[in-house]
Amino acid sequence: MKVVLLPNLVGFPAVSMERYANELFEQLPRIAPSGWSFDRIVCGAEERLVSLIPGSQGEKWASRAGRFVKYPRIAAQTVADVYHVLDHSHANLANAVPGEKTVITCHDIIPYLAAIGKIPMASGRLTKYTFPQRVRSMRRCRYILTDSDSTKQDLHHYFQVPLEQMQTVYLGLNPQFTRFPEGGEAVQESQTQAIRAKHGIPPEAKIIFHIAGTLRYKNTPTLLKAVRELRELHTSGNDLWLLRAGGAFFPDEEDLIAELGIRERVVHAGRIPDDAGLAAYYRASDVLAFPSLYEGFGWPPLEAMACGTPVVTSNAASLPEVVGDAGLTVPPTDVSALAHALYTALTDEALRRTLRAKGMAQSALFTWENCAKNTLAVYRRIGENTV
Repeated sequence: MKVVLLPNLVGFPAVSMERYANELFEQLPRIAPSGWSFDRIVCGAEERLVSLIPGSQGEKWASRAGRFVKYPRIAAQTVADVYHVLDHSHANLANAVPGEKTVITCHDIIPYLAAIGKIPMASGRLTKYTFPQRVRSMRRCRYILTDSDSTKQDLHHYFQVPLEQMQTVYLGLNPQFTRFPEGGEAVQESQTQAIRAKHGIPPEAKIIFHIAGTLRYKNTPTLLKAVRELRELHTSGNDLWLLRAGGAFFPDEEDLIAELGIRERVVHAGRIPDDAGLAAYYRASDVLAFPSLYEGFGWPPLEAMACGTPVVTSNAASLPEVVGDAGLTVPPTDVSALAHALYTALTDEALRRTLRAKGMAQSALFTWENCAKNTLAVYRRIGENTV
């Protein structure tokens, strides 16, 4: 059996998608029986257009030509027993290979939900029409993998994709997300002190950690309001800090920070360059706040739990499914509920111990080996039907 992986390489660069492709490609040969082989197609933008069309327009059209012309052409010329399109943003590739031999992974339907007003964030003006076209291409495939049951149900609800055509395959965690770094507690303590010193956070202060990209569904305004309310609840409110990693605050969020009077207790750490560094931030924090309006999977809560950090998240989309009973969940736009959950997670030491133990057990279920095993099981089904 020959399997060819078709990763997200053109037009939609994403660290998470690169991680997914690399981990699958590394794990599958380790667990597959004798006689299986795995390859992946390498494709990029159509660079000739960059020299023909100057500036950003040339880069845009080079990317589009790579995605819609060059990549499908290469895929169509590839012979395999199973094809796996690793990201629904490249669903057009499903039109270039035999559908009955093809698997595609749909990570979420966030762009469509934004386009129809279910998530309050900007979307492309044509997304309402182009995303259903992607789904039609996905439906050509023998199976659609989803990162969560939530995404599977969304595809069924909004696009009537048959449940029997879909299979949930959970993603894995990088093993660097552990309770202690290599070197143990002494190294962790040193890392924590360095992080606090870097961001001017006193040793005795409580840290609420938040991770967000550059999209609105991370629900930052609700968290900011909850931090303001939490400072009133907490007996030492001036010793509460919000430490944000990832994308910068939007201008209106910066205005809200000033309006709420919490500017001096909000720190933006920027993008953390690697998983080892991010794990150190989780360990340095007292709680992770992750009140997203929607997630197709949601790595940060699992990463935090693997590092022994209690988690407070929303009860939206995939998050209750991924977190289970190992974290505190609240309605995503309920400011008071979020503030009280954070207060409890920060002050109830017995609960913190419970959340830490449950969180580490829950996160241990999500491994790349399990992801690869469950993916391979789907490939087997295709192989049995095409032999």
